[in-house]
Amino acid sequence: MIASAKSTLQTLSLTSSSISSDKESERYKTVSVKIRIHKDLRKTLDFVRQVENAGVDFITVHGRMRSTRSSEPANLDAIKLVKEHARVPIVANGDVFSRADVERIVSETGVDGVMSARGLLEEPGLFARSPTLTTSKTHSAAVGEGSDDDQSQDNRWEVLETFLNNVIRAPIPFKLVVHHISEMVGSDRVQTGRGLIGTLFTKEERAALMECKSFLEVLDLVDGVKEVRRF
Repeated sequence: MIASAKSTLQTLSLTSSSISSDKESERYKTVSVKIRIHKDLRKTLDFVRQVENAGVDFITVHGRMRSTRSSEPANLDAIKLVKEHARVPIVANGDVFSRADVERIVSETGVDGVMSARGLLEEPGLFARSPTLTTSKTHSAAVGEGSDDDQSQDNRWEVLETFLNNVIRAPIPFKLVVHHISEMVGSDRVQTGRGLIGTLFTKEERAALMECKSFLEVLDLVDGVKEVRRF
């Protein structure tokens, strides 16, 4: 369940009702809520108390408001505040792109866990004991022209292939397809040299991706970089 920590009684009531209903279900295992912070952090804490009272098992807190750009740092102080007042485990979300980020966020906020979205799209082995990418890689190595040793550590292309095949079988909105692939092949953060890994696409190929108008165009573009296996 995802909520935005709005302050209206209607939102709180609907969220609490949904949590209670899910927990009473015969299929119930755990129920969690993911929220963004409110400009008024007191309203965020009020929302947290409400879902706790409804029986939520844990809460994931994205350290940005709905209006905050992803390029702006996540508000770790806000996440720390929620953790200090919460009675259930708190998971931090926002700006998790490396194991070092995980350790820093846990250290600064005291949270019980972290969640990554864009970071895992870029590096599928982010949370693995032995990350899939341990050194910087060039574009050519990432698409299959590097050493065998490099390729043995890099499964990003296989993950991209799996995603594309899943979309073929179970289509999702095209805008979402392009967004996910753009992160998987090399985000702006990596393209500008701030990332620790190489990219699957060059800047030119990523720009061409953003110009695609259909999923077939996307497949043609990706096949032009390296043929995608169909399975």
